[in-house]
Order: sequence, then structure tokens, then C-alpha cells
Amino acid sequence: MKEKLCYVAYDLEQEQSLALETTVLVKKYTLPDGRVIKVGGELFSAPEALFQPHLINHEGVGIAELLFNTIQSADIDTRPAFYKHIVLSGGSTMYPGLPSRLQREIKQLYLQNVLKGDTERLAKFKIRIEAPPQRKHMVFLGGAVLANIMKDHSNSSWLTKKEYEEKGLKILERLNQR
Repeated sequence: MKEKLCYVAYDLEQEQSLALETTVLVKKYTLPDGRVIKVGGELFSAPEALFQPHLINHEGVGIAELLFNTIQSADIDTRPAFYKHIVLSGGSTMYPGLPSRLQREIKQLYLQNVLKGDTERLAKFKIRIEAPPQRKHMVFLGGAVLANIMKDHSNSSWLTKKEYEEKGLKILERLNQR
């Protein structure tokens, strides 16, 4: 259901109003057992946790603030390039509406925290969110490329399944000792 129906609301308040006051967002979905259910506001409420983790009782900041904070913590000379080349990857980035909402929120954070509300200077701020169609599998592809590059390196770069099963997450400390 998530992959077929859910989306990220560009304007959350507007979507919430539509969900409460109309049936325009209501969709029917057939469950694997054949039952049919109706869903409405849930379609955008579920992915909203990416932007507002407190909705699912998770401490921390949302994806837009996390990305903004990460870029802002980089060297000041590299920040413009980072803002111009944000590449989405992974299955959770496949929600329709996510790229435009992310761009809007990062612009808002930049306006508030860097430009201190100076909307005239915001026009010079360049941000580009790249959402390649194959991004659902990019995390795996990146791991596969890295594994291929590292295949001929020493065994200190690799863990076996047996080692992991015997020592659990503690075995990962070995990788940090390089």
C-alpha cells in the first residue's frame, strides 16, 4: 500500500484540511486477503514521519533539518556545491512529492537560519534536489560497487557471516581500528 498510494504533502495543512473536510483524497485499497479498505489522510500522514519524527515518538530532527544541518556543518566554501547537488537515494525517497517538499523546507531553513529572513537574498540561493528514477536501488548499487573495489584488499575490510553471528555488532569495532 505504501508504494502504491502514499505521498509526501507539499503543503501539510492544506492536505489535512482536504482530508477532514472532503472525500477527495479517499482511495480504495484491496488487501492481500481480498478485503477492501478506504484510506484518506493516512496516505500523506505516514510519510510525514520523515519530516516530523516526533509523530512516531522518535527523537531527532526530520530529513530536511538533518540535511540542512549536515551541509551547514561543512566547510563554508563547499556548501554551495552541496546545495546544488543533493541526490536522493533509497526506497523511502520514492514517495511522490518528497523532492519538492524537501527543497521547500531546506529553502525555508536557509532563509531563517542563514539569511535571517532576508527574502531578497533568497533568490540567489541555488538548491537542486536530484531524484533519479533508479534511486530505490542506488544504496545497493553503491554497496556493490564498493564491495567490488575492496574485493582484492586485505581481510581487515571484510567480515564473515560467522564472525558477525559469533560477536554481533561488536565485531564492527574491528573495522574502525584502521
